[in-house]
Amino acid sequence: MDAGISAGRYHLISREKPSDVNSLAVNEPVQDAHTYRLSHPLGEWVVHAACQASTPMQRLVFDPAQNPARVSVVEALRGQSGVLSLQKLTVDSFEKQEYLLFSALTDAGQSLDQETCEKLMATPATLQGSGDLTQATRLQQEAQRHADATVAHALETNNAHFTEARDKLDRWAADMELAVEQALKNTKEQIKVAQREARQAPSLAEQQAIQERIAKLERLQRKQRQEIFDVTDDIQAKREQLIDQLTQRMTQQVQTEHLFTLQWTVT
Repeated sequence: MDAGISAGRYHLISREKPSDVNSLAVNEPVQDAHTYRLSHPLGEWVVHAACQASTPMQRLVFDPAQNPARVSVVEALRGQSGVLSLQKLTVDSFEKQEYLLFSALTDAGQSLDQETCEKLMATPATLQGSGDLTQATRLQQEAQRHADATVAHALETNNAHFTEARDKLDRWAADMELAVEQALKNTKEQIKVAQREARQAPSLAEQQAIQERIAKLERLQRKQRQEIFDVTDDIQAKREQLIDQLTQRMTQQVQTEHLFTLQWTVT
């Protein structure tokens, strides 16, 4: 263990007062010196050690009667046996996504879905020694099918996010272009009005004031024309950024890691 991890008693924060006086879950942190959480060095060490642990084939006997509430999908498996495996799937494209995927079969060859496997593994069980791997090829095919389906779903999700980002950019670009073009159009109209007023001005003083207003509007017009180029450049930069994100999504890397396989029985 890391020498930087302090020795002593650690506790978990709980919203409810534990009924067991020896429980490590407390709601009064002053009782203990160290708060235990996954981000703590001890928590990180435990997770790392668990990931490195050897997971030989074992046989587990699950007892649904020990569940605090009736779980119908587990109850439906009473009297049945089978095999179950867990794999970690990593999809690395624009962002890294990790999944824990169960694959399971009954001895009769029926597939169990992800939710059923999760609820089964949450059911109290006893270890009955080493197990025998049956239907190895079929179980491997189920695991591959589950991984392929998950990767396809992740790709669809990424595509949906990309489409949303693209549509949002298109709307923003249209709004920005419309805003600067409308501002330029308004300024042109003001210049035309001022020029008509200048032709009708009865005195030199009024002519001078109008000419100064026209000069000011023309400076504004030149600035607005430059703003159109600036907005176009900004839009192009954001489109190139979006293309880079799409390229990253298209070059996704997929990695699978087998975590464990077990034989199961539900009493």
